[in-house]
Amino acid sequence: MNLPPESSSSATPSAFVYMKIPVSSAEDPLHQREYTIDQTLREMGLGAVIGWGDSLGPVQADGTRPAAFLRIDINVTGLNEARAALRAILVELDAPFGAEIHYTLDGVNRQDTYTRSGWLLEQATA
Repeated sequence: MNLPPESSSSATPSAFVYMKIPVSSAEDPLHQREYTIDQTLREMGLGAVIGWGDSLGPVQADGTRPAAFLRIDINVTGLNEARAALRAILVELDAPFGAEIHYTLDGVNRQDTYTRSGWLLEQATA
């Protein structure tokens, strides 16, 4: 089998990104929009959603554990371009403040966080 040399490949390396979106109510509208995020990234050639789900919050007095945030897992190409697109998509979807985009940059875990004053970029995470 003849494989092309790696240097001739024009493919952009992929990266794993996940978003944490606070759930503001039992009927959070973002829970229905993973498809919109996926379609937008695909149309832009920046990646695809590979999974999502709710992360539960603390146990309530009645024994229930309502969702605390929605997590969306994504494979992206062009990390910085994908981050910019995801920030714009989240604002367009009216995501609540506290939404986070997690990724690795130069071997360091980082996140972009949506705040009342805008996006805080490339924050180191623990």
